[in-house]
Amino acid sequence: MKVHQLCIAVAAVLSLDAAPALPQAPRAVDERVERMALAITPIQRFALGAPPAQSAGPVPVALVGEWQLNPARTHYGPGVDRRRTERFSCATEGDQVRCVIRSVRADGRTLTGRFRAPVDGTSAPVTGIPDIDEVQLRHPSRGLIDATFLSRGKPAFGYRAFQSQDGRSLMMVTVDPVSRVTLSTVVVYDRR
Repeated sequence: MKVHQLCIAVAAVLSLDAAPALPQAPRAVDERVERMALAITPIQRFALGAPPAQSAGPVPVALVGEWQLNPARTHYGPGVDRRRTERFSCATEGDQVRCVIRSVRADGRTLTGRFRAPVDGTSAPVTGIPDIDEVQLRHPSRGLIDATFLSRGKPAFGYRAFQSQDGRSLMMVTVDPVSRVTLSTVVVYDRR
């Protein structure tokens, strides 16, 4: 997915008023990127892979809260195990984040995944998610969590998670687990 297409997809998922038009020629892409760089929102910077602006104060963990899948605002890419419903609950415990994911998949299977992990990139065990046995969480900047899930020590899938400015939504954008290139699935949860 090209950068301008990703901006359009993220804007649609986040219900922004207007998404940028597709450029007409390669030169127009460069000029448009320069103009957009001056007015780009933190969410768009994140989707483009740029680090969010740093700010002072305590560093919140984006996953913390009680979340309910919003299927109307979720966009699944090819090959993704779609969900009918999903509840995502995370809390801090000391220097770690504890999460429980209760999911009903499109085919009716129910899963309950669990992990408790520090946000320093070290591996921690995962239970209840088929073919996944570890997670690594990183906190590269304020309000952003970078997650890599592993199977037998090899990266299997990844996402970047962040909350909306008002804290009422949690967005997870899939990334390649090795290169961290943004992929096409955007999963949106509403705070319960």
